[in-house]
Amino acid sequence: MVRVCSLSLDDREVACFFNGKVIRISKMKNTVGIIANPQSGRDIRRLVAHASVFDNMEKVNIVERLLFTLGQLGVRKVIAMPDGFGIVEAALYHLGRTTVDVELVKMPVLDNWEDTYRAASIMDVECDVIVVIGGDGTNRIVAKAVGDTPIIPISTGTNNVFPYMIEATIASEAAASIARGVVGKEEASRKSKKIELFENGVFRDIALIDVAVTAYSFVGARAVWEPKQILELVVSRGSPSNIGLSSIAGILNEIDDEDAGLYIEFGKGRKMRAPISPGMLSEIEIKDFRVFPLGEMVHIKNSQALLAVDGEREVTLHGEISARVVRNGPSVVDCKKALSLAAHRGFFEVD
Repeated sequence: MVRVCSLSLDDREVACFFNGKVIRISKMKNTVGIIANPQSGRDIRRLVAHASVFDNMEKVNIVERLLFTLGQLGVRKVIAMPDGFGIVEAALYHLGRTTVDVELVKMPVLDNWEDTYRAASIMDVECDVIVVIGGDGTNRIVAKAVGDTPIIPISTGTNNVFPYMIEATIASEAAASIARGVVGKEEASRKSKKIELFENGVFRDIALIDVAVTAYSFVGARAVWEPKQILELVVSRGSPSNIGLSSIAGILNEIDDEDAGLYIEFGKGRKMRAPISPGMLSEIEIKDFRVFPLGEMVHIKNSQALLAVDGEREVTLHGEISARVVRNGPSVVDCKKALSLAAHRGFFEVD
């Protein structure tokens, strides 16, 4: 059964007993947040490229597996984001019943980014860990709302560099191990990198993976799929195995989780191909590029630009535009590490 409430939850001491001994006593809420974005995986790249559609019924299936597994592992409460499609309600209907108490955040549903931001802001206070079902854009909004609450990003978007492909059952096992206090947040998560954007020295916005300076004059369909429209690019991560603009950086000079970023200027020069959209190898020309360390301010050459952040045209800046990569993004759970620690501590043993 799902309840709608305003959410007022106090921390409580949780003592975990395994193999006859207390392995951890920590102040935990035994609560997991779930944000499932009904809009992810459905943009114009299904028309102009060959991206697959990640429909909402599959997201319902993911939430079903999350709720069932969390209940089996003793999680007391799930706080979920409401949405116009009713992803969580549909999952509960299909399950029939679950041992975990599910509450929807009491908020107006606008079916845009504000839903994700509001829900993440509440979950940052009320939850031990947040499972995010979406792509780079969804996680960017979550990153703007959360502080130290770790997240588990499950990939359901188009260009999925920040979230990872993981079975929902495994993700919920990792979430439960943290919510139950068996594995500490600090043990199994690490602060991610993000890109901070400045206009005339004033902070304006963030991206998690890439910021593209474009020649577009309007937002339009938001997504970027025309390489000739890209003027400059700043990335925090880039790999040849990525889809999207960060793949360009990966081909030039792969950047993973090290304390560095990469700047690229497009123009006459080195010619190459990169998969900037699913099913499309686009030809591009690179005038120059360089690796730079965390914290270094990168000055954008164009003084007026429509910027694409994490693949979507969204931010217009004027004057002196600059960016820097910092390690102050959301804490991301290493599910493999969390489950290894949980298994070692007897979390999966049955009395």
